[in-house]
Amino acid sequence: MPSLTNFPVRSQETSDETGRLLGELTSSSAERYYERPSRIWAVAYVCIVSIQALFILGFALGFSSPVLSELGDEKGGYRSLRKTTYQDVFSITILAGATVVAPLGGYMVDYLGRKLSIILCSVPYTIGWLLIVLTVTIDGPAFRPLMFAGRFILGIASGWSSVSIGLYPAEMSTRQLRGAFVVLNQLALNFGTFLGQLIGVYISYYWLAVIPLGLTLVFTLSATTIKETPRWLMTQGKRQEAHKVLRWLRGPNYDVDQELQDIEDQILSQNKLTVLEALREFKHRYVFYPVILASIIMFFRQFSGITAILFNAERIFTHAKVKSPGLTSSLATGGVQIFASFTGVFIADLFGRRKIIIVSSIVMSFSHAAMGAYDYVNNKPYCHPPDDPKCEHRLYPIAIVSIACIVASYSAGISAASRLLLPELIPLRVRGLGVGISLFVSWGSSVIIAGLFDNYEDAVKPYGTFWTFSLICVCAAIYTAIFIPETKGRSLEDIERSFRERGQRRLHLQ
Repeated sequence: MPSLTNFPVRSQETSDETGRLLGELTSSSAERYYERPSRIWAVAYVCIVSIQALFILGFALGFSSPVLSELGDEKGGYRSLRKTTYQDVFSITILAGATVVAPLGGYMVDYLGRKLSIILCSVPYTIGWLLIVLTVTIDGPAFRPLMFAGRFILGIASGWSSVSIGLYPAEMSTRQLRGAFVVLNQLALNFGTFLGQLIGVYISYYWLAVIPLGLTLVFTLSATTIKETPRWLMTQGKRQEAHKVLRWLRGPNYDVDQELQDIEDQILSQNKLTVLEALREFKHRYVFYPVILASIIMFFRQFSGITAILFNAERIFTHAKVKSPGLTSSLATGGVQIFASFTGVFIADLFGRRKIIIVSSIVMSFSHAAMGAYDYVNNKPYCHPPDDPKCEHRLYPIAIVSIACIVASYSAGISAASRLLLPELIPLRVRGLGVGISLFVSWGSSVIIAGLFDNYEDAVKPYGTFWTFSLICVCAAIYTAIFIPETKGRSLEDIERSFRERGQRRLHLQ
């Protein structure tokens, strides 16, 4: 018979083992809780304040249509933009300004910091809108140069803010919510465009310019209250300040030290780069390869046809013999953009960036093809007489649905996903410059589309133009499926690490 004195000992061992296991389970549960940020409101605040600049940018883009409608009806005189050349210059100047400044803006974002760059972009916004407001006092040869100069300076502000605010939400939010906060950029941009078009129907261009001038002042004051991103602070060796900001963003129950360590692992032994040093970094495959991937996506984004549609929507619907082309263009572009961008906020982190781009490109391809087929059929001499109203309006809903699908797919799909991919793909060491290069490709593509659209349409007819865009969208889907990696749910440091390891493996194979 075993001694009874042995049982307490075994009972104590069992108790110790059970306690150890329970302790591990409790510790694991605590760690899982510990990793859960509790201050989403803090991230939401700084992101919403920053994207005011993109709302102003959207207002500047929406400003074009009502102003061209108002001044394009002027018959002669210095204030007239009736000539096609003047209208083209008015449309292109803002895109040209953004194209010129995008690469430089990328470097300044890395050199000055994200916060200061966001605040400083209010300076060209203020100057640009002020010049346009001052044109109301001029009725002489200086009117058009002053108007075009204001638009060009607004373009500079647009290119600068696109870089800085494209980076800011991605570096401030958690990886779980990064998609939603970055897509808010697109929502703000589209909402500004829509309001600019809508309000411009009821007031003159002068008062339409006064509104964003006031909004710029509000933006400047509120931007002084936001925080610098922890990632940029870490690149400057300001770990304590980065820790403080991250603690404010994530809350008291979050393992701030672990996130800071992940950031530090990527920037260890990295110093602030000059322009030449940053350019030399592009000799490394893990640097230039993701920049090329992002730049090609931005090329496809603009050559999907969206710039041509947004700048010429009313004329496209007029040619398509749609009833009330002005109102229809506003609803089918601006209104649809708002809804689609709002939808994009919710789907950004539900589906992968890669899937979103592929699906949206396919939908745009079919929609462009349908619009081209409609234009081909609608302009054949099937109507006798050709201006028979029963005949000419018979199929116009196809045109409305096709354009609406193109705009919706673009806004919720490739536009939102490409904004996410820029800061996700490009390494931290050259993130500002890399994003600037990609946006240079994007804005430059917009200039090409806006400048050549009319001539290309005359050469191949409207249906040929839509079919060309359809083919380009197919190429975008194929390119994305083959080359673009999935970034959903991954930290920025993990994505950069994967490119670095891939480059090292390729080097060893050689």
